[in-house]
Amino acid sequence: MSYPINYPTPQGANFQAFYGGGSTRDWVKPQGVSMVRMLLIGAGGSGGGSDTTAGGGGGGSGAVTQWIGPAMFVPNVLQIQIGRGNGASTTVGVSLVIYQQKDGTGYTLLRANGGTSSGGPAGGGGGTAFANNYFGAAGIFKSVAGQAGAAAGNNLSTSSTTFLSGGAGGANSTTGNGWEVAGKYGYPAIIGGITGSGSASFGAPGYFLTQPIMVGFGGSGAGGGATGGSTVAPTGGNGGIGCGGGGAGITNALGANGGRGGDGAVFIWSW
Repeated sequence: MSYPINYPTPQGANFQAFYGGGSTRDWVKPQGVSMVRMLLIGAGGSGGGSDTTAGGGGGGSGAVTQWIGPAMFVPNVLQIQIGRGNGASTTVGVSLVIYQQKDGTGYTLLRANGGTSSGGPAGGGGGTAFANNYFGAAGIFKSVAGQAGAAAGNNLSTSSTTFLSGGAGGANSTTGNGWEVAGKYGYPAIIGGITGSGSASFGAPGYFLTQPIMVGFGGSGAGGGATGGSTVAPTGGNGGIGCGGGGAGITNALGANGGRGGDGAVFIWSW
């Protein structure tokens, strides 16, 4: 889930946020601005499903790409594409800023790659960093790779390079609890599902905050779903924006799905 945005911005700055995985919209440069800052977040990958032999791994988080530079180098109209979470293909989760030319062709100015989904007990990979291009050289450019998801039966530790999180692994034991996503910046960990019947076995959802600091958490892993002969399929928790979904817990009866990876986002400041 996301929370209302209340960014501190340079005095008189124009701020626009683009959400909605799979959507495409235009950004029009405000008149009279001198500087522009863009921040792109790729979508997170989904957590892995489980069966009677193993739990699922967590999905990877999306990459983060940033650019700041003179407005004179930025086209007047840009096309913004938002990556969609839960995609098996890495191209689905990509967030883009595109210069759409009059002849209908487009040129990608900035890109934040999506994390990959877990295909089973192994964790999904983090979105790869975007290599600099001609546009990036016109300002200050940086792209950071996403965090890989944890394998089944494992917690997800705090990343030292990105504010986004992958997903935690699901329980690898029918009587074990799901695994957690470590806390950061003073925020608590996302606790894994508790084994047993009912919804308590499910992984907890992650979230995304913009204040007082930008941070995102992936979904935690689900607990085992076999206590007392339960037929509840223990599903992993969904990831916050740009974050990975949690892995499903092992079950002795039904296959379970991993949590959904969070959609991407694009934020643009101009002043």
